[in-house]
Amino acid sequence: MDVTSLPISNSTYIVSATIPASFMQEPAIKYWLYITDDDQNTNESNQYTIGVKPTSVSNVLLEMDVPTVIQTGSTMRSEMYIKNDNSPSYGTVSLVVDGKLVSKKAQLFDAGQTHVTLEWNVPSGKVYSNHQLQGRVDLYDKTIATKPSIVHTYPRTIAISAYDMKPLEVLIKDDKVLADPALIYASDSNENIRFKVIDPEGRCVIGKSSECLIHDSTRANRGGLISVNYEDQILRVRYSGPDNPLERFSITSIDPLTEKWTVNLETSNGIIPNIDVLQDTFVKIKYRFHSETVTVKSN
Repeated sequence: MDVTSLPISNSTYIVSATIPASFMQEPAIKYWLYITDDDQNTNESNQYTIGVKPTSVSNVLLEMDVPTVIQTGSTMRSEMYIKNDNSPSYGTVSLVVDGKLVSKKAQLFDAGQTHVTLEWNVPSGKVYSNHQLQGRVDLYDKTIATKPSIVHTYPRTIAISAYDMKPLEVLIKDDKVLADPALIYASDSNENIRFKVIDPEGRCVIGKSSECLIHDSTRANRGGLISVNYEDQILRVRYSGPDNPLERFSITSIDPLTEKWTVNLETSNGIIPNIDVLQDTFVKIKYRFHSETVTVKSN
């Protein structure tokens, strides 16, 4: 072992050493520095691992569990299961997304099954996207990979200007429902105006007019909400009332909230304010994901 002092400090050294061949035992060894000074004070470095390739490399089977739908801007966890029926081996487990390595972990694979969890920070975005995922195990110079799996990404909540409300739609890809609008909500702190919410059939659900189903706060009702029949589904409506300092409402259902909903603002005289006010008022749509866990395997 060679120890060289550095001039920048009287307590900083470069240490180099050669590990004898007799110590290099398959499938891997760990090494670290353990130091004792003249006063018997001790300290030790981080531990490191060196893979030692055996005469024959084990054949392992790899399985990966991943969701089919994940929220943009979130963290996705992939569960890797490595089955080794032979002698212990050392290597790395990796998660590959769209051909790029996003996460990996060095691992000793004993006989039996080894479980490794790898994470991927899903990119943020306001639109639908999809990505191809693969699990991979590298044993020395041998690579085992799973078949590709497609993960769909979509924002959990979308904010839309009240002035530019588009029809709400269910997200479907390859004849499978991935997400559907489950909640509509908005808030406003302008004391001179109030919400007027109209369903796709043209019926006023919340508003000042006598034709509207809900005029005041729903707080006194059971659960703080009112049930409203709409076509073949039941809407659950929660409303703060127009006199609340922060007027707000939410509409939800166990069925998708689709088609064109209209969210307007009006004064106490029923006058709709100018376009700028509507453009600055945002309605949030929260989506319900229909995600499953799929398992892909190595060949």
